[in-house]
Amino acid sequence: MIQHAIFSIPNRRTGYTTDDNSRALIASIMEFERTGSRQTLQLVSTYLSFLHYAQTPTGRFHNFMSYDQVWLDDMGSDDCFGRVLWACGYALHAELHPNVKKVAKQLFDAAIRWIPFTQSLRARAYMALGCYYHLHYDPDNADIKNAMIGQADALCREYRFHATDDWKWFEPALTYSNGMLPRALFMAYTATGNREYLDIAVESLDFLTSVCVVDGMLHPVGCNGWYIKGFERAWYDQQPVDPLGHQLSYLAAYEATNDPKYLHLAKICFDWFFGHNSVGEALYDPVTGGCYDALTEGGPNYNQGSESTVACLLAQLSMQPFLDKI
Repeated sequence: MIQHAIFSIPNRRTGYTTDDNSRALIASIMEFERTGSRQTLQLVSTYLSFLHYAQTPTGRFHNFMSYDQVWLDDMGSDDCFGRVLWACGYALHAELHPNVKKVAKQLFDAAIRWIPFTQSLRARAYMALGCYYHLHYDPDNADIKNAMIGQADALCREYRFHATDDWKWFEPALTYSNGMLPRALFMAYTATGNREYLDIAVESLDFLTSVCVVDGMLHPVGCNGWYIKGFERAWYDQQPVDPLGHQLSYLAAYEATNDPKYLHLAKICFDWFFGHNSVGEALYDPVTGGCYDALTEGGPNYNQGSESTVACLLAQLSMQPFLDKI
């Protein structure tokens, strides 16, 4: 999967990333589970094969690869590492051929020793998700359960350290993929029953909602300045990974609490892709099946990179089972 695009045409000069192939693996697995398509199963194999090639002898992963298949880094970021574990865990819990799962488990097992040394909050959330799905595959695996609990506990510690009466969040800024942090705690609660996980997940998600949902419309924090505590928030540029993160968190909240308000909030996030946003323009392109890269104050950025396109696919695939409940 090529990283960026010139409008809808792949920009081969930008090469590939493990980040994008991890998210694409999850999307292709979800689509395969929905359709059973052999063509989609081939995509699962392609993306998993890329992750296998990206793993270094130490168990970590490269991230950036040039178009001529030369790795451009010695080791990818913590977020990249977390996304791979999320993807491999998801592969393990899915209805896939045992040989596919064996590869995902091999990658996960070789990487797990790095979990305690991975500090990024979003990486912690992704790793917790990977462990959550891994436990569906192997529910008696104490090491995986302890790893998930360790990441959830770390998120709770950061929340207790930073949260105040008017800022109920894990860090002193709202930046990117914010919804993934409470989502990880909702799912850790589902796996463990630890009430602290649920309480912090609800508090933090409600705070995020108060910032980003205005008059029934999602306004994700913009990447042109973010939202630093004590300062004005950025309204643009809004990037598709953020509505996706919000939506996934609301769906996890609904499954943890059975509160229908979270389903309606998830639908608001989903609708952002299709024009219910601050500019009133759809980011989903029905002709190409792609998604525009950002919503700017002047309208969409019409490039259709892989991160944006896969985010929109994941939003559609994750929302579909819930649409008849709204």
